[in-house]
Amino acid sequence: MWKRSYLYYVRIALIVLALGPLVACGAPTEETPYPVTLSLDWVPNTNHSGFYVALDQGYYAEQGLAVDIQIPADPAAALRQVATGNTEFGVSFQEEVTVSRANDIPVVSLAAIVQHNTSAFASLADSGLETPADWEGKKYGSYGQPLEPPVIEGLMRCAGADFSQVEFVDVGFDAYAALINGQVDLIWIFMAWDGIQAELQGHQLSTIPLYGSCIPDYYTPVVIAGEKTIAEQPELVKRFMTATARGYEFAIENPLQAANILLKYAPENDPELIRRSQEWLSPRYQADAPQWGWQQESTWGDFASWLYERALLPKEIEPQQAFTNDFLP
Repeated sequence: MWKRSYLYYVRIALIVLALGPLVACGAPTEETPYPVTLSLDWVPNTNHSGFYVALDQGYYAEQGLAVDIQIPADPAAALRQVATGNTEFGVSFQEEVTVSRANDIPVVSLAAIVQHNTSAFASLADSGLETPADWEGKKYGSYGQPLEPPVIEGLMRCAGADFSQVEFVDVGFDAYAALINGQVDLIWIFMAWDGIQAELQGHQLSTIPLYGSCIPDYYTPVVIAGEKTIAEQPELVKRFMTATARGYEFAIENPLQAANILLKYAPENDPELIRRSQEWLSPRYQADAPQWGWQQESTWGDFASWLYERALLPKEIEPQQAFTNDFLP
């Protein structure tokens, strides 16, 4: 009897030793899915399709995770929750992460959701605004974000135009409506959303993409976690990112199915907008990167330097500490 009990406890000890790194970091087990919160940056849209695919297709469950995708009431507060580890994962933007790190908020980017910036400055096609040089004397529909003036100034300076001749009009989050209604001449949009919406509504836009301009490219959006979560729960981060990457890879290969899955979880969206947006965005998730989610130090460093030179950061950051590719599968 003693021998049997001894062997039993030896076996238990070996199991504990084998699972020790997982248990210590609060990692999931196959029998008990580990609850995880993902905080989005905004309402569900095609930037988030990979998360919903991973949830719907059971990729998170296969990794032992029970993921709760939440829409925060205050997106700014969500980043702080992620940074402190109160929320494990979130969606943010390179500019927000860079500013946060410059203010000693320990948040790290785990993956670029879209490989290159898909935003653009848009005007009505018949407005005659073909280059940033044409923006002099025009009204810009502003979201009130600190990044807007230096970006517009940078584009206009490259075109030899006078930035001081642009009038900023605060339109909150109704920039697209303000443009269509003639309140402003120019807005900053995401092509995968407002650009597609304009096509569906029969509005012809003239757009100037930010990617490929004289402004450094930057990742928008990104998946984030706090340094505390990464240090204390690396196995959890690895499992989450393995499933998430699989979700985005599915969306790259199957745009229509990914769109239908997103609509299943966010039925309030316009189905045609979601499907057209997904078709446009899916090939841009990875684009020319070696794999989905990949981030380059030069992209982080160049943009951080550009922000610092324009007094948008209180101090310079270490780019290699702002992101990691270590948890990509």
